[in-house]
Amino acid sequence: MSNAVTETIYNQPDVHELWAGIGGHFDSLGQIINEFVDNSISNFDANNPLQKNIAISLRELESGKVEVTIEDTGTGIKDLNIAFTLGGRGSAESPFNEHGFGMKHALASANPSDDNWEIYTKNDDDAKNNRYRVIGAPYKIGEYEIKIVDANENEWPGVYSHKTGTLVRFVCSREMYRTIYKRATDFVKIADALMEDLGFTYANILSSGRASILLRALPYGNEEKDGNVGALEPSWENYISPSCGTEKIDLGGGMVELEYKFGRFYELDERQLFNNKTANRHYKHSMTSSGVEVRLNGRIICSNLFREVWDIEKHNSFNNFLVQINIKSDRTEALPETRTSKNGLREGDEKLEELYHWIRSKMSKPPKDMSFADHETDMFTRLKEMFEKTRGAAATQQNKSYVCNTEMHVFNTGNSKDKVRIDLYESMGDQNFVYEGKIDSTTSKDVYQLRMYWDGLVYDGITPTQGFLVAKEHPDSVKNLIGIVNTMEDANGNGYNLKEVTWEDLGITTDR
Repeated sequence: MSNAVTETIYNQPDVHELWAGIGGHFDSLGQIINEFVDNSISNFDANNPLQKNIAISLRELESGKVEVTIEDTGTGIKDLNIAFTLGGRGSAESPFNEHGFGMKHALASANPSDDNWEIYTKNDDDAKNNRYRVIGAPYKIGEYEIKIVDANENEWPGVYSHKTGTLVRFVCSREMYRTIYKRATDFVKIADALMEDLGFTYANILSSGRASILLRALPYGNEEKDGNVGALEPSWENYISPSCGTEKIDLGGGMVELEYKFGRFYELDERQLFNNKTANRHYKHSMTSSGVEVRLNGRIICSNLFREVWDIEKHNSFNNFLVQINIKSDRTEALPETRTSKNGLREGDEKLEELYHWIRSKMSKPPKDMSFADHETDMFTRLKEMFEKTRGAAATQQNKSYVCNTEMHVFNTGNSKDKVRIDLYESMGDQNFVYEGKIDSTTSKDVYQLRMYWDGLVYDGITPTQGFLVAKEHPDSVKNLIGIVNTMEDANGNGYNLKEVTWEDLGITTDR
């Protein structure tokens, strides 16, 4: 190796290519705004200023683009050198500054052309010297000049007159603005959606007084709308064991405090936002609002988890089921790792797997609410589980055999095409029952379907005892037809014994 020839390579990144490369970490403008709100809250938590206010302004420009500002009454940025260094965490004030990339990533995502963004900041030293500092586009690596502005000659551009604070301003495209709520085109309607999302993301922080958020929407040529963001929290119908509480646990990086709630929630009604009626997009009785919700120090990181925790898919029967987990620690290394954009947790992290294990230790699987079932198969699955616990246990005490099956087939001729599956078959001792059902209402066709199940048992050498037609309700025509069929005899010469019942008769609620 002594004779090896060396050469020098140059790996100084092209700043424009770098800016383009770091700008793809966020899915929406809402996530970008959250990054700057996170920085403000981090500053509040670390320095505890007397005022903990954040103002977000959305201004529609004549060009159709949107000017966005996020301002706080914090203590300002102490070291702009570190703050504008990629990966620089030397000025991190709390776990909210986990990565050291967030602010730069957010700016690059919001303003990919790197031509229209600025950050204004004033700390205690600036306040003493009656000045503020400004850094803006384009982004640079190496020597980066900032402006030091005399506050006597140039008034602070924000809405707060607080002696210290930080203001972020950028201009984004209309298309980027619409990523907040792609289903809407109206400027204020989109701002409504942002207000709702902020209330959801920072619910614990807002309700505990760690910060307040004012949102202003300024549509071009129209009246300004503004309002305080309220904490968006679920209205609990009931708690499910282990209910709610706190527990200290080591997830693998040191002790943390887990705040938890397990239960079912009421669907939130429409609320008034900016004088527009807007239906909630959160805490709806839907497959997108249920499941496990994880917060770190009060800030939502991910929600709607099922497969990740229990290895099961989302289903309508879980539509009002919710688990809220808030993990609290002032040590970043003790918390599960988040994605760079804080819109999820990093799979494969040992601390995350330990969290999932803890949830499963408290609840081995989530309970279903069959009032949200969208198919009678789901209803009969629930009915089967109930029968096995009650009638199955009673049969065991009486030393009787018991079978309850949703996979029972009749007309077993050996030809699989001729087989018919019964919705539910139940056998206890020498008694045999068959069930056919619909979620809402039955028709005459369902009566004949139930009779076919009966005839299939007879064909297979099984003597039926009774057949049940199950639904939320039965019209008179169905009841009359059942009466007619019950006057007839089956192939064994025995009379049919069919009966209409409701789901509630059997102990299954269908009210939503």
